[in-house]
Amino acid sequence: MIIIIVVGYFAFSQKSPSDDIAAMVVNIYCESDYNDESSGGSGTIFSEDGLVLTNAHIIPINLETGMLDDEATCLVILPDSTTGSPDEIYWAYPIIAPEISELYDLAFMQIHDVFYDPEEGVAYGDYPKKFPSYTGTQCKEENVRLGESVRVYGYPAISGGYALTITDGVVSSLLPDEGLIITSAKISYGNSGGIAVDQYGCMIGVPSMVTGDENESLGVIISNDLIAEFADELSVQIGNF
Repeated sequence: MIIIIVVGYFAFSQKSPSDDIAAMVVNIYCESDYNDESSGGSGTIFSEDGLVLTNAHIIPINLETGMLDDEATCLVILPDSTTGSPDEIYWAYPIIAPEISELYDLAFMQIHDVFYDPEEGVAYGDYPKKFPSYTGTQCKEENVRLGESVRVYGYPAISGGYALTITDGVVSSLLPDEGLIITSAKISYGNSGGIAVDQYGCMIGVPSMVTGDENESLGVIISNDLIAEFADELSVQIGNF
């Protein structure tokens, strides 16, 4: 049922107003029992019950299997939408079909509880609750155009990695055969899994990597079309479990 809802969002290229984007872009930290190193990046909430879309490569690897660790323990940190600083913290678990997630470099996470600090006696949020989520009800189905404005939301390390960071640019190039969009908007380590929107706050894809040379770099965005393919294949795979 969850996957059906998500496919609906992307299949019709629905998008949401820019004023609400900041509230739903989250910071993610994950740890694995099989890997001493933590990993992290960004994500976007896509349902009121806390379903988060992100990049698969921010999920730790299970060193015993060499595949994504679907038992990794992850923290999802919601920002204050006005300042971008950390506000609420929740536990989440990955939703993975390893081969599909690695092929598309996409994954979902499900928030399932609030983070409680026993030493301070503080719960950093409320659970259950209705989370701010991307619904896209006010956006039209339009193709991404070369030269149009792009805004990227995420938590890059170059700005500290803790506060929500926004960068602007344009659509620099389109690679439709690969399902990718190239942009001049700054994308750096930590931005992976966030959201890229147009001038109206309408989602065009997920920022995931950087391409460049010794002089300059451009950001790479996974397009809505490719995300829709991933969601379709994942729903089929999960149905076979």
